[in-house]
Amino acid sequence: MKNVFILTVLFVSLSIKCVHADDKPLFAPRPTKDPVASKKHAQGVGIFEMIVDKPSGKVQEVWVRSSTKDVLLNADVVNTFLLWRFKPNTQSFVRIVVGFTADKDAALYPVGHTTHATNRGLPAPFKEPIAAAKLWQWFPELYGAAGHR
Repeated sequence: MKNVFILTVLFVSLSIKCVHADDKPLFAPRPTKDPVASKKHAQGVGIFEMIVDKPSGKVQEVWVRSSTKDVLLNADVVNTFLLWRFKPNTQSFVRIVVGFTADKDAALYPVGHTTHATNRGLPAPFKEPIAAAKLWQWFPELYGAAGHR
């Protein structure tokens, strides 16, 4: 009876590990703050969604589902997520919450709680790296004249 129980626990734990292993990206640099954003102690939390090309595992486009409310932080995250790579034939989209604090220059990924969108995102996906100045031009109602709300 002990052998059956141990075998069942081992089988269940192996299957869980296999499911989670496919979720992990093969190449995933962390977004870092632009020097200007770092100097002004920019902070914010946003929700970003990556659309992944399943056959290649490359990120095709990034959606800003909920903005960080800072144009420089949004541009940093979009540009970094366009570099991510996943195992082919495993992911079609990935949604990630990214947060920046005032005193740290690297992004953090809040875990263990649900973050709801508290503001609107951007109405278009990004398929190539974007400069913060372009975001200001395209979405002035979101960022205002100073680049943030």
